[in-house]
Order: sequence, then C-alpha cells, then structure tokens
Amino acid sequence: MRINFTSIMIVVFRKFLLCGDAVPIDLNILSLHRLNGQEQSRLPGLASFAPPSRAARGRERETLLVALTLNGNIAFSDEEYASLTRDAAAAYYAAHGALTGALRAAAEKVNRALLERNLASSGRGQYVVGLLTLAALRDSQLTILQCGPTHIIAAHAGEARRLHDPALAGKGLGLSQNISRFFSQISLQPGDRLLLCPALPPAWETALALDRGLPAPDAVRKRLMAIADGDVSGAFILVTEGTGSVGFIAAGTTTPPATPQPAEASSAADSAPATPPPAPEPSLPPAHIVGRVPDDAPSAYAIPPQPPADDPIAEQFAAAPARTFPPSIPRARPPEPEPTAEIGEIEEEEPEFEAVDVSTAPPEERAARRAEAQRRAARVAVGGLQTWRRVRQQVWERIRKFLPHLLPGGESDISLPIPAMAFISILVPLLVVTIAVMVYARFGVSAQHNALLTQARVLRQQAMQETDLARKRESWDGALEYATRAEDIDKTSETQSLRQEAQTQLDALLGVTRLRFAPAFSAPLNAQISRMAVSDSDLYMLDATDGKILRAAIDRAYALDEKFICGAGIYGSVTVGSLVDLLVLPKANMLNSSVLGVDAAGNLLYCAPGQTPRLMTLPLPPTYWKHVTAIWLDGGNLSLDGADVKLKGARLYVLDAPARAIWVYIDTEGVFMNQPLTFFGDQIPEIQDAIDVVVSGDDLYLLHADGRITYCKHSWIDGIPTRCQSPVKLENTFPAYGNEDVFAKAHFTQMILTGQPDTSLLLLDADGQTVYRIGARDYKLQGIFAAPPSVFPAERLGALTFSPSRVLYLASGGQVYFASETP
Repeated sequence: MRINFTSIMIVVFRKFLLCGDAVPIDLNILSLHRLNGQEQSRLPGLASFAPPSRAARGRERETLLVALTLNGNIAFSDEEYASLTRDAAAAYYAAHGALTGALRAAAEKVNRALLERNLASSGRGQYVVGLLTLAALRDSQLTILQCGPTHIIAAHAGEARRLHDPALAGKGLGLSQNISRFFSQISLQPGDRLLLCPALPPAWETALALDRGLPAPDAVRKRLMAIADGDVSGAFILVTEGTGSVGFIAAGTTTPPATPQPAEASSAADSAPATPPPAPEPSLPPAHIVGRVPDDAPSAYAIPPQPPADDPIAEQFAAAPARTFPPSIPRARPPEPEPTAEIGEIEEEEPEFEAVDVSTAPPEERAARRAEAQRRAARVAVGGLQTWRRVRQQVWERIRKFLPHLLPGGESDISLPIPAMAFISILVPLLVVTIAVMVYARFGVSAQHNALLTQARVLRQQAMQETDLARKRESWDGALEYATRAEDIDKTSETQSLRQEAQTQLDALLGVTRLRFAPAFSAPLNAQISRMAVSDSDLYMLDATDGKILRAAIDRAYALDEKFICGAGIYGSVTVGSLVDLLVLPKANMLNSSVLGVDAAGNLLYCAPGQTPRLMTLPLPPTYWKHVTAIWLDGGNLSLDGADVKLKGARLYVLDAPARAIWVYIDTEGVFMNQPLTFFGDQIPEIQDAIDVVVSGDDLYLLHADGRITYCKHSWIDGIPTRCQSPVKLENTFPAYGNEDVFAKAHFTQMILTGQPDTSLLLLDADGQTVYRIGARDYKLQGIFAAPPSVFPAERLGALTFSPSRVLYLASGGQVYFASETP
C-alpha cells in the first residue's frame, strides 16, 4: 500500500492553520427595522440555514446567513421572499469545491430569478433590484459576499472597520446576466459585534466603536434606533462562544441565547427570548479583517468535487420557513400563514444512501466507486449519441415525406444522393440556430435595453430627490453606468440625454471641469514623451526613448521641427547621456539658447533652432552626483523679514534624490559656472523617492513617488534653519466624495507651479488621465481638470506643462493634446 506523505502533510498543515487557535462561536442576531416611523419585529429577507443532511462535499460544517433587500416597484409577498432565500441556500449547499464558488452560485441563483422577472415586466415599466449579503460561517471564519452597495461594520474593543465596495454603487441583482460582487473574510472572536445594513445611517459606523464593555443587545438596538433618522433596516450580530450556530434574539431580550440551536432555516420571526449567563468580556485581539478574497479562490475547507446526489437538494428547503430582509418596496398582502415549525423541528427527508467519506474508505471501495462512476459516464454518453441519431432520423424521415409534395405530379418516391442528404442534415440545424439568434437579437436584446434604461431612470429620480451629497453622487454614478450600458446596446436620444445629464451632475458634485482638448499633431509622433516645457512660441518635448528633445513651433498649427538637434551624444571630449529633464530659458541669455536639457551626470545642453547644441558641465557639488532627477529654474524674489530682496541672476535647482540633496546654482550672465549652494542645512528630510521639484521664491515643493508632497521654506539667513513639512495634508473641499480618499486613488507623477496671481500646484494623475489643482498655500483641492470621455487613448498620461497664456498641455504616448480654455 503506497501512502502519499505530501498530501497528508498538506492536510495536517491546513488543519493546523485553520483550527489551531480557533474558538467555536455562535452568531446571535437582533433585527433593526423601522418602516414608516414604526418599529417592526420581523425582517423580511433575513434567514439562516444550517447544512442539510445531503449537503455537497465541503459544505457540511458551514452555516449560511442570507440577507436580501429588494428595491423597485414590483410587489413581493413574504412567501416570494422566502422562496428566493431558500433557493439561494439550496444552490449554496449543492455547490462542490471552493467556498467562494458556492457563494457565487447562490448569488447567481437569485440573480437569474430577478432577471427573469424584470425581463417579463419590462414592457410595463416594472423592475426590481436585489441587494444581497451572504455570509458563510465555519468555525471562527466568516466569509462574505456582497452584491450591491451594502455595508458591514465589524467592531471590537473600541475599533470599527467597514466592509463596503464603492464600485458596487448603483449595481445589484436582476439587471444583467453577470453580477458584480465583493468578497471579504473576517476572523471572529467572542465579544465581536457585526452590523449589516443595505443603507448605512451616518451615526451607526461610530456607534459600535463607542461601546464600553459589552452592553445588552436590546440596549444596543434601542440606541441604534434612537440615533438613526427615518426608516432604517439592518441586523445587529453579537458573537459568543458556542458551537457554530446562528440564532435570532427577540426584541426586549437583555442577553443572547446561551447555545442557539442550529436549524435548516431560521429567521427573526422564529426567535424567542432566553436568559442565559451574560456574555464574557472579550480577552482576545480585535477581529482581523483579512480583506478582499480573490474571485474563484479555493476555499480554506475545499474538498475535491464529488458527483451530486440524484435528488435535487432544493427539496431539503421546500418546507423550511425563511423570512425576508427589510422591504424597501411595497409588498402584496400575504395569504394567511400556515403554522411553522420551531427552530430545530423542521422535518428532513431521509437520504436514499448514507454519505461516505471517500477519502477514508478502503482502496477496494474507492476503486469500485471510480469504476461505477466511469460506467455511469459511459452510459450517459451512449444515451446521448442514441438520442442524437433518433432525432436526426426523425428529421430526415419527415423531410422525405414532405419533399414529394413539392415536385410536379406529386411523385411519392424520391431518392437523393448521399451528398445531398448530408448537406440537408447540416443545413437544417444551421437554419434553426440562425432563426434563434435573430429572435434573440430582436426581442432578448430589446428587453435587456429596456431593463437597463428603466434602472437608469429610477436612479436619476433618486438622485434628484436626494439631499445627502454623497448618496446623490452614488445615484448619479449608477445612472451614468446603466445609461452607458443601455447605449452600448441601442443608442437613442434618451440614452444620450440621460448619460450627458448624469455626467454633468457628477462633474459638478466632484469639482471636475471638462476641458476641450485637441491633438497638436495630425498623427502621433514616433516618440514616448516624458517631459514638456513651453514658451510663447515653442513647445519642447523630451523623448524618453532616445533621450532627446523635440521642438514644435506654435503658430496657427503645431509643426514639428525636423532639423532641431538637442540630445545625447559626444560633444568634444564629453559624452552626454540620455536627457532626463528640460526647461525653457529666458529670451535674454548669453548663449542665445531657447531650451536647456540635463542628463543624469549634470551635463547641460543649451539648444536653439538652427544652432548646434552647446555643452556646459555643472560644477561638481562636494558630494558628487549620484543621479540628477529633475531641475527647475526660478528667478523670483526672496522674502527676508517681510521685505522683497532680488538676487542677481536666476537660480537653477538640481534635485539629486538618491543623494538626498538639492543644489542651487546662481547664474552669471546666463550660465552656471559657480560652485553650488546646498538648499538644506543639517536637517535633511527623506527625499530618496522624490521624482519632481518646483520652486517659487523661497518656497520649494517636492513630489514623491507615492504621491506625497513635501514643502520646504528656505532660509538664507545664518542661524535660521530651512524648515520642511513632510508630507503636507491635502484637503478635499467637495463633500460629495463622502468617506472616499480622492488623493489616495490618484497616481501623481509630475507637478508644475502656475504663475501669479492665483499660484497653485497642478498634479498630473497619470492613470486617471486628470490634473488636480491644489492651493499652493492652503493645500485645498480647487478642482480637477479632465477631458470628455474617450478623448485620450487607453493608456496613461506621460507629461504635462502649462504655458504663460494659460494653455494646458498633456502628452499621451506620442501625441500631445492642448486645451486653451483653462480657468
């Protein structure tokens, strides 16, 4: 007998990781529901399910919690809600393999049911959108799937964390065949608290974190209901030591049930008060949120897939009562309810055979099972072939009987050659498929277009009525997405109007200004533009591929100067490497040059149209060069004790980030021949990752690779050190963003400083294809410059510059775009 020791060690290691320190827990649920100003005792759409006797392999030790909310204008009865939750549980416990795959199968089951209903009622303008939260409990691990903009708050020991994906705003179940979902996982400990709700009241997120000790669940319910305005719906969950079951707590209960009994299906309506000992004080670390679980990730408890049982598992839940989550749509009056079984009293069908763990069965039995499975597969394949032959024979016989009636005289006997018979046997299925495709294109696509358009209209109406700016933004965002998807199917005047209106409203809420960008060149250049500088008459571009500077004359059109030379090469005895930065020179300079380029070794190239580049090498600093990163030329005034002092000549600032140094060169008649001054004193900030520098007077700004900004105010007086603030705190002045960190999601790669009178920083968000405008003194977000959709190619932006006449230039690949109406 051969033993696979590797497999044994993997199994033992997995068990050690998952269950080594895990404490079995129970989930005790208390409903939070107020409708039309009245508190409700039941939560339609909230149900828990224990594994049935014939659960698929991998699901035997998992308890499922289903929370479903339905929005729309279709009436749903309690029985219809219960049917949806039972179907979701049936699909979950019938799914083999990965836990995330089982949760996805349950969500897809609900999505198909709602989508069929929406398609059937789209002609009447009726629709329903489902917001679904599924939570699978195994030992102390809670794996969660969220469909739609639902919220989960996990709290422990004064710390609260929120599980919510802003990208799901405006999405839900029943709108498309593909569902948008968000996976996450939480490690729970006794004493942890969870809060589930489709729409999060602002005060609830911090309410749980302010608890001292573990107040009674009913006291938590009263406090949460008191601080929330209007209608609310949600569920409060208290985690206690137990056996892995889920129970419901009735309103008025001061302590959770000691040992909630697992059931096939239970809900808030089936709860009963109990008086066990109080819950223990938490002594373990806070609940650790592992975070987003990858789609199709294998379950921590995944077992190799096994053939499903012959009978559908849905019969296990046919008689199980399940209630529904808080309704946000009008519901039909349900029929008189029949008596329901108490928790733990639901009858189960006896299985036709006893489930056997194949992994522990003898080798002979496993071999017999494999052989039986192969025989079943062979029988299925043979049966399929026989069915196909019978269908083909029947079709041919009918064709033979029909064809004689088409011939003159109605001959009753016909004989066709074999090639003709083969052609007809192929042609008939093709005709059937073609007709089916045409019918779907005519009716199926139209129904989907109507459903998307209806949802866009509903979200637009919600946005018009919403007063909270963050929620208004979410509604307009959803309306824009659905209008765009509907327009992809069929572009109509209504879809265009909806999309344009939603985009305009979103831009106003988020401070986005859409500029009309136009391409500077008729065709993209064969270059990768990484830096730009502009004067009144010339546009200069640094080609990162060859390390050279390109020039385009600004007239009525942008004409590339093919004869302009300014790049890497050998000049006398000095080899100039690839240029890393460039800047425009003042018109009056000793070398009559118009642009200056620098390589990583501090070699300067002075270039002008029609002239040979002139080389000037910067005097070496005391620490030598490591790698010149960027340069900036400034000739403004310096403020000393409130008075303006003019230094003779402009100042060249050279950033050597790897050396943590910024060197200042004072020009003499247009060239930089003197030894440099150090910008910093004894205290040098951490600037090894700095990628850009801009200077105005004695104010210097550094942009770091991670998007941070460092501000330094230089002191030219002995005894007064140069002071730096790193990083500066950027402030978002647009409340529509809500809790979203607009600066964290941006990828800043370059910055420039605009001139007087409204000096501000322009930050290039390369991936977002936008430009952020930040106040140079208060660091407040003044606005975001963007182009209309689909103007830039599907790639990141490479460079920006801003002309004295307030023209904004952006480079994408080998093309430059400019906007003349920059505010």
